[in-house]
Amino acid sequence: MRHYFHIIWVVVMAVALSSCELETSDNKDLDGMWRLASVDTLATGNSADMSGKKIYWSFQYKLLQFDDYNGNNQSLLLRFEHSGNSLRVYDPYIYDREDGDIQLTDVSLLAPFGVNSLEETFTVEALGGGKMVLCSPTLRLGFRKL
Repeated sequence: MRHYFHIIWVVVMAVALSSCELETSDNKDLDGMWRLASVDTLATGNSADMSGKKIYWSFQYKLLQFDDYNGNNQSLLLRFEHSGNSLRVYDPYIYDREDGDIQLTDVSLLAPFGVNSLEETFTVEALGGGKMVLCSPTLRLGFRKL
């Protein structure tokens, strides 16, 4: 009887483990929470120190969350694709856990986070050592990893 119990247990475990697919992130250094430290305007050469503002980009698997811990802007969720030195952010939503996320149509809500369109592609100029630099056609964003 005990022998049958072991066989049944092995079969149940094999079925349980084979029915699950483990998804892992290939984001490497990109994953995690990044604090926006500087914004350079490419057209004018002006630079803004953002260290007093608490603007964060958080990457996890295929989702990107924008947060303003000063409370001046709504939290936003976006999808992203990272390949080589390219980072595409798209499909933004206003984060609303209680009533459901709302698809974003107002581009001005993205601007405080350094994004100027509903879909934008950045060149990844640096990523590693706790630093990240992203460049769009109009801005260069500098980040520090937490």
